[in-house]
Amino acid sequence: MTNFLPVITEQTTTSYAGFVFNPSSRIWKISRDNKIYLSWVDKFLSATLSQNFLNVLKHYAQTYSSGHASNLSDRFRELSRFTYSNRGVIDKISSNDLINYRATLDREHEWYLGTLRGFLRTWIDLGYVGIDANVPSLLDNWRIRGNTKGRAVQCLSPTEGPLSDIEFSALHQALVDAFEEGKIELDAFCLIQLFIATGRRPAQLGDLKNKDFIETQSKDGLIEFFLNVPRRKQRGKSWRTEFKVFALAPEVGTLLKRHLEQNKVRLDNIVANISLQEKEELPIFPAWKKLQETALSNPNINFYIPIQTQEYHRVTSDLSLQLKNITSALLIPSERTGQHIRVFPTRLRRTLATRAAREGFGELIIAELLDHTDTQNARVYTENVPEHVDAINEAVARQLAPLAQAFAGMVVAKESDANRGDDLTSRVRCESGNVGTCGLHGFCGALAPIACYTCRNFQPWIDGPHQEVLHSLIAERERILQITKDQSIASRIPMTRQEFNTLAMPTAHITEYGFCIHDFTMSPCQRFRDCLNCTEQVCIKGDRRLDRIKERHRIVKELRDKAAQEINDGTAGADRWYQSMT
Repeated sequence: MTNFLPVITEQTTTSYAGFVFNPSSRIWKISRDNKIYLSWVDKFLSATLSQNFLNVLKHYAQTYSSGHASNLSDRFRELSRFTYSNRGVIDKISSNDLINYRATLDREHEWYLGTLRGFLRTWIDLGYVGIDANVPSLLDNWRIRGNTKGRAVQCLSPTEGPLSDIEFSALHQALVDAFEEGKIELDAFCLIQLFIATGRRPAQLGDLKNKDFIETQSKDGLIEFFLNVPRRKQRGKSWRTEFKVFALAPEVGTLLKRHLEQNKVRLDNIVANISLQEKEELPIFPAWKKLQETALSNPNINFYIPIQTQEYHRVTSDLSLQLKNITSALLIPSERTGQHIRVFPTRLRRTLATRAAREGFGELIIAELLDHTDTQNARVYTENVPEHVDAINEAVARQLAPLAQAFAGMVVAKESDANRGDDLTSRVRCESGNVGTCGLHGFCGALAPIACYTCRNFQPWIDGPHQEVLHSLIAERERILQITKDQSIASRIPMTRQEFNTLAMPTAHITEYGFCIHDFTMSPCQRFRDCLNCTEQVCIKGDRRLDRIKERHRIVKELRDKAAQEINDGTAGADRWYQSMT
């Protein structure tokens, strides 16, 4: 068998991430995620300055993360672009160049100079020429503000900040429904669930291998799942040399176990006679296309060595893009913007940390949860916890909930219209009577009737006692709150008031022309069934009952025309009837 290893020559070197690249090339691939494009150096820099810059950048590529090296290249390129536009090809970096460049930066981008300061100091420390002697003292005397951190969390941005409770619930329900309906594949569903559950960076999930998934059984027989997550952004640490164990919820662990089993079957179909050790080294989210290409081009390849590297791990940007594309396709509305929710990995990290802060966890716990080395970025969450609202007005909840989470089932006018409507055992009951019909053919262990309101198989009857269910739900929450004195615990009853109100108007009644939303438990009908002249009469576009309104309009118009004719003919009393109809 042949080994699949990169060839190292005198002209090449190895990056911090283990990728071989040629420093004399104008494209450096220094990790699976980062390529540094350097064609600009030949235009902006003199030959000597260009060579010295590449030597310093090579030092960073060899000893620091690929993201840091790539960022330094970008920052120096922008400085060079600006300086070149002022005085042509650059042979050295002077104090005037830095002063002029700083004048072009606003508050949001002043941190660019902070990045360059470290790079230029290292340049001088390594002994390369091209930097004026007075540049270090200039940089030392400057007070450069850092990159703004936590703004989206501080202002609770509706597009980039943490998801609200309603948005988070709607996202979860939409994902589960789409998965059950076969709209989302198992691997994609697992990826998104890990983003939500762990709050880890895309690069960390991309680094995972099969051997990082751990299943154990306790003495009492309980099955537990853990994930050995590789750490990132740790100075001086190589790829997959430091890990943190993360406990998974049983649902997520079972789901991931199924995904790994499918991966191993798929790998067997691509590579013949692959060993168990090689399967354990397979990425949890593999680059299947690259694996297949390698197996087809070299059937006798020994996979054990290359599969231990980053070679067959998916590019991090692909994982982020997959999350964005899938959640965008679900068209989940936000109650805060009226637009579809934007979901990306950083926003899910912010959501996880914000929810932890609301539960009362401190900076150390949140930093650990987000896999931060220190607490400087965790403080923004503990300083920005909005007070819980003790009670939400029912009318407001009814207005907001339909926007946040569309009801998954189907409202039926009468029992016979429902799927399994002829089966008496399908009735869903509450203390006040039957509220609807279950369309599921099979066993369900959910807590009825509360859990039914967020189930797509539930078919509520439009005249069912839904208001009583809501009142009992609120009463139960208040009872728990009285006992525990903890709003977060009280809110964990089977469903929220907003979720219940996704049924829209629980008090709606069928009329001849549509639906009446008047609450008859509060007062009798004030219009004596004069529905067409009532503001609580609701007509639904596409409803066949609209034809009755059109027919009524036609009849009334004919009567009005006849009355007008009778007035012209002098018929007594015709004018009074005519006035009442106009």
